[in-house]
Amino acid sequence: MKTKTVIIAISILLFAATVTKAGPETVAELSPELRNALVRDAACSKDSAREPAAPKDLLKSPVDTQEILGPGRGNLGVIAAFTAGCHCQGANCSTYVYLKTAGSYKLAFTGSFASLHPMKGLRNGYPPLTAKLQVSDSRVETTVYDWNGKKYQPSLCATVTQGPNQKRPSIARHACSGESRPR
Repeated sequence: MKTKTVIIAISILLFAATVTKAGPETVAELSPELRNALVRDAACSKDSAREPAAPKDLLKSPVDTQEILGPGRGNLGVIAAFTAGCHCQGANCSTYVYLKTAGSYKLAFTGSFASLHPMKGLRNGYPPLTAKLQVSDSRVETTVYDWNGKKYQPSLCATVTQGPNQKRPSIARHACSGESRPR
């Protein structure tokens, strides 16, 4: 029964995201407010395989964006996920969650993920986020982040393992750790 509940929860997480995808763009093509926020927050780390990107190089970086929508409240923010360059390690890329505030964007959450999507419903005014971190070809870490009124925190964590000859993946729920940097 417990395994069935976890399987259902993970299925809902993977398929029930409400997303308005604006499509791939470069940082330079984003709205001025979002572009300025990314230039401020998205410098490549010194530990990356490549040198840190200069602001003009960062403007050429490809990025996917998704609006975070609230029922009846319109656009609450945006998720900006880089798709190449020094921001990516394998399938996982730097992803930034910005909440809309009085004509600008405030960084609420950042991490390295294969995907990050808003879910249906609200928790303290903002939708939960579901993240996928690709660990290997056969293993994925899935995490649900809930808004607690001040920041996003992990609330449900599971490892999904799919072997080459398995019809169904193995899903193991576990305690959440601080693998990303909620702000």
